[in-house]
Formats: sequence, structure tokens, C-alpha cells
Amino acid sequence: MGSTPRKAVRIAVLADSTLGNDSRAQRVARAAAEAGYDVTLIGRADGRPAPVLPGVAVITVDVPQTLFRHRTHRPRPGLRWPLAYRCAEAHRYRTAQLAVREQLLRTRSAELDVVYRPLARQAAARAAYSLARARYAVRRTWTRARAAQYQAAVRRRGVPDGFLDNLATALSRLLPVRRAWRRLDPLLLDLEAAYGPVLDERRPQLIHARGRRVLGVALRAAVRAEAAGRTVKVLWDADECAVLAPASSRRAAVARDADERAHAAEADAVITVCEAYAEQLRTRHKLPAPPAVVLNAPKYQDRSAPRDGGGVRAACRLAPEVPLLVHSGAVAPERGLLTVVEALPKLYDLHAAFVVPEPGAPYVRTLIERAAELGVAPRLHILPFVPPEEIAGFLASADIGVVPVHHLPHHEVALAARYLEYAHARLPVVVSDVRVMAAATLSLGNGEVFRAADTADFVRAVGAVLTNRPRYRRAYERSPMLGQWSWQRQSAPLLEVYARLVGAPTIAGPALLART
Repeated sequence: MGSTPRKAVRIAVLADSTLGNDSRAQRVARAAAEAGYDVTLIGRADGRPAPVLPGVAVITVDVPQTLFRHRTHRPRPGLRWPLAYRCAEAHRYRTAQLAVREQLLRTRSAELDVVYRPLARQAAARAAYSLARARYAVRRTWTRARAAQYQAAVRRRGVPDGFLDNLATALSRLLPVRRAWRRLDPLLLDLEAAYGPVLDERRPQLIHARGRRVLGVALRAAVRAEAAGRTVKVLWDADECAVLAPASSRRAAVARDADERAHAAEADAVITVCEAYAEQLRTRHKLPAPPAVVLNAPKYQDRSAPRDGGGVRAACRLAPEVPLLVHSGAVAPERGLLTVVEALPKLYDLHAAFVVPEPGAPYVRTLIERAAELGVAPRLHILPFVPPEEIAGFLASADIGVVPVHHLPHHEVALAARYLEYAHARLPVVVSDVRVMAAATLSLGNGEVFRAADTADFVRAVGAVLTNRPRYRRAYERSPMLGQWSWQRQSAPLLEVYARLVGAPTIAGPALLART
């Protein structure tokens, strides 16, 4: 049987994320389009314009999370909180009613002071007002008691780690594998309702499932297509964070495991981001071979020309001689950014720029408040994300790129995307002593390693780099690793998997520069 022409092959890249912040989904979609496939990129709507990618149809879908939020909207108070409101609507209505009643009583009190002058009428009105006040006090006590119990029940449902929750989680393990995940993580059903009809309408021949949560959605779309006489292949792009990162509760961990066990073995092919996780997947799901490894790396570009003062430096309005370190990526306590903020008082005129997906996120505000407490708020700059194809050039005007992550399983096994972005920006790096990134830094000589969460050691490492920046930059000139860490090289095995799955002709990967 002859191979299928590439242009006739429809590929859907399906992501459980907002597309503007998902650099890997964008890179995958563009690589497939440049290879000649008919590509649709599907992700979550977030109220912002969808990214515009050459040759790619981009679709954003609202995911209301109705089933997922039902747990907290109707928290089933039970015996522990017998007075709690039974649903969010009742809680909102009663608390709003109480607030209005209080405002009306305040108004009535003012009226009694200015309207009723005759003594008899004034006395009667004030007696009625006192009675209304007493009724309000009783109602307020009752409403606040019920509201407090409702809020406690919601908190418990939001983080289900009590005895009864853990018992229900343990009992759910007795369900068939294909049913347990539905009971434990209703968000997966919300994704099915949102994405399933879109996949059926687009009629792809290959679905690239970007992350565990959309793998089941892709597989069920393939079953429906088979019933309609079409063949759909499914590629699972497994993210190490989705499995190795600590779960918020035992229920979340069991749900994650049940979902993966139900669907992973049915994927037609698997890729991931690091060798260690690839081997874990092969062992856990008895795969015939380890998944292909595809780093989320930027494209290789020649940056031998001198840097200008644009990009991140211009966004911070800093002169070329002002030292600047940068962190690109999402923020969370385990990312170690508090270490950076607390080091600023000891690093004198050094400025820090955090390029984040949501500048108004709660933890970003926490970092800003801590910087203000330390008196270094003017030296902390919060900037929004830039498109993936521009990120390396944007960062290039900084002096140091930092990856101060804490010791967690998913931080130990892979080169973070921002580490690769710093490398392509030719920035010296300062990284915590997590296994893979520390080993790469020591081997390449492009930066310094410090003890995770140790502010004093972070200050030492940053000082060492600032005193000899050209030495660390030259490491990129001496090594061929930038070619290995480029999207031109990393996308080659991905396109080979595509060609194998859909029977399209293979093409030679894009030529790399001589350095690669």
C-alpha cells in the first residue's frame, strides 16, 4: 500500500491548557504544519485572543468545569456540618439577604432620628425597630452559623483528605479501571464534553494528545471514528509533571493513577520529555519500547552578533550596565522564586525580572509583597509572557537566567524548558542542585549550581557569575549542545512517529547550522 500524501493527513493537536502559555503545543503544531500536514490546534479558551500560527487552524474551547465544581458547589455536609447550606446558590442568597437586611435597618435607624417627631409615634416606631433588630440578630447568628459550616464543608471538599474521603478513595479502587477515574476526577468528563464534539467535527486522522488528561478524550474520539468507518491514530505526549509532581490529596493521586492506567496502554505511540520518565512509562505500562524523547526546546538561531538593550531589559527600562537576572515560566512556591526575592537585598544593584503567564496571580502578589517588606520592590519586575518563537531573543539582553526549583521528583529528571530558553539566549545560568540540570550545567560550564532553597548559596552563585559573565557565555561557543537542544533536532523524532502512524512519506529533518 502506498504512503498517504502529507497534505491529505489531518492532525489535531489537543491540549488541556490555554494555548498562549503552552509553548510545546505551539511548537508541535507549527512543526507538523511546516512538514506539510493539515493541522488543527485545540486548547482551552481564557478570554484572550488565540495565538496565530502560520498554516495552523487554532480553536479555543470553553471548559465550564460544571461536573468538577459540583463537589464544592454542593458539598454534601452530612453529619459533620448539619447546618451547612446545601448548595452555593443558597449560601449566596442567604448571605446577600442578610447584608441587605442590615443595610435597611441602618436606614430605618436614620429615619427614626429625622422623620418621627411626635413622642407617641416615635416610641411606637422605636419599639418596632427594636423588635426588628432582635429578629435580625437571631437571623444573623443563624445565617452566619450555617455559612461557616458551608464554607468548612467546601474547604474539605476542595482538599478531600479526611478519613471518610480517604475511605471513599480506597473503595473506588475496587471499581473497574475504566470506571474509577470517572468517579474520582469529574474534570475529565468536563473535558470530554468540551473537546469530544470538536474532534468529531474536525475528523482528524491523527490526534496528538498533549498531556494525560486529554488522552482519554482522544482515545474515545478514535473509537467513535472507527464506528463511522474511519481510522484515527492517537499519540500521547506524556508530561513528567503530570505524574511525578506531588498530588494535592490522596484522591487526586489515585485519580491520576487510575486515569493513566485506563488509557496509557491504548495509545498508538508515546513521546515524552526525558529519558528517565520514558523508561518509567515503558516499565509501568509494559510498552514494547521506551517512548521517543522530544525536548521542548526553542529553534536554533545564530546570536553571535552583540546584544542590544532591547527585549527584557527594555521592558524593565534598565540601562545596559545594570545587572539583570531573569526567570521565565509559571510561578509557584516549589519554583523557588522566593529565594530570588530574598537574595536581592544582598545583591545590591541587581534587578530581577519574572516573565510569567499571569502577572496578577496570587503567588505573584505574594512575591511582590515580600519584595516590598525587604525594601527591594523597585528592583523586582513582573512581565507577561511573550510568544515561544520570540522568547530566546527577548531574554538575551539579561545577564543571568535562573532555575531555583526545589527538590521534587519532576524537577530532578528533566531539563526545564526555561533552561533551554536561557541556553538559546546564550545566558549564563544559576540553577539549584536538582539532578539533571545541575549535571548539565557542571558539564557544559555555562553557569553555577547552588543548594536548593539556600539563599546564601544562591547569592554566592549569582556573584560568581556576575564577576565573570564572558567565561560562562563562551561555554555555548565551545559545545555542540545548542544544536542538540534545538527544536530543529528535537522535532525530527516527532515527525518520524507521525509518518509511521499515518503512513505518510518521511522527509529529511531541517538542516542545522554547522555548530550542531
